[in-house]
Amino acid sequence: MGVTVAIIVAGGAGRRMGPGVPKQFLPLAGRSLLDRTLSATAAAACVDAIVLALPAGTPPEARETYRSLPKVMAVVDGGAERQDSVRNALDAVPGEADVVLVHDAVRPFATPALFDRCASLAREHGAAVPVIPMRDTVKSWDRAAGTLVTRDRSEFLRAQTPQGFRAGILREAYGRAAREGKEGTDDAALVEAAGYPVVAVPGEEGNIKVTLPEDLRMAAGLLSEDPDFRIGLGGDAHRLVEGRDLWLGGVRVEHPAGLLGHSDGDVLLHAVADAIYGAIGDRDIGFHFPAGKEETRGVSSRKILAHARSRMASRGFGLVGLDAVVVCEAPRIAPLADSIRASIAGILSVPAERVSVKGKTTEGMGFEGRGEGISAWAVALLRGALPAADGGSGE
Repeated sequence: MGVTVAIIVAGGAGRRMGPGVPKQFLPLAGRSLLDRTLSATAAAACVDAIVLALPAGTPPEARETYRSLPKVMAVVDGGAERQDSVRNALDAVPGEADVVLVHDAVRPFATPALFDRCASLAREHGAAVPVIPMRDTVKSWDRAAGTLVTRDRSEFLRAQTPQGFRAGILREAYGRAAREGKEGTDDAALVEAAGYPVVAVPGEEGNIKVTLPEDLRMAAGLLSEDPDFRIGLGGDAHRLVEGRDLWLGGVRVEHPAGLLGHSDGDVLLHAVADAIYGAIGDRDIGFHFPAGKEETRGVSSRKILAHARSRMASRGFGLVGLDAVVVCEAPRIAPLADSIRASIAGILSVPAERVSVKGKTTEGMGFEGRGEGISAWAVALLRGALPAADGGSGE
């Protein structure tokens, strides 16, 4: 059996959803559409690796977070058009891959079986596309006569993704399209234009593409899951020492002293990570990043939180809300709160309004009050789906 790589196309701006957050990042029952699509893709046994195309300008911390998710081997910049995003992603697909699956980021309900069927038929025939029959009457507009004309709907099929191709065929089709300036509404159109036959795969009615606001409401109705809410509490404390940078929430803060630690000492990110680990019933930071090992010395706390986020996503949970408090006499947290919130939200790939950060003093009491150290506490609320064994229907 060869190597199958899935390209997830999430590089668009989602203009048809209106201004604001691109549609692939919109929440659906506590998790973004993209998160759900990545989980569905990673669950397919045939998929060995994933290349993700994100919008150009995606913050580095968000890119690193997605890079840490199961099976994601590379994160690349998307282009102005879908075709550009796929071309960029193809450049990151390793040469040993013999099958490439291309999937829309806003199709979160494709089943592992559909990925497997597409990959198998692509390997056998060269190119395979899932399709479903037209259910409605199909009409076209006759401009000359100024009237509608009814067409035979049996001649028409609706194409879906993932679309599967032998890697060499897809690379050749994209290379030819670039040389000839051709555009296609999907990848199969470029493969067809390059002279290769494309076989049909039975698609799935539930494999909807979320393009318009009403599609998002329909998607919510398709989720046959009972909500599973989890709460986690995390806390940490570190000593202040001279000669180290002070990091709080992934933000470097001007201060005469920094926090001592085996990592960069970011006490706030440690508290947030442990809150997430706790909510999913996982082990703590000390287990995942043991202080006694040389390979974890000086590790960025951004990486620690990205790991916690990856563990959360792999278990089917998304962050509903996070409340964190930093306890210290100095520096003052209020002027830094917005930048810290944005930093944490970026690492967790959630809107900033889901994150709260505030500072408290102890009025001179304790080690925080004496300026000897800083502590932090965080509470995380997660949402997932109850497994069938617990009485839920799952996803």
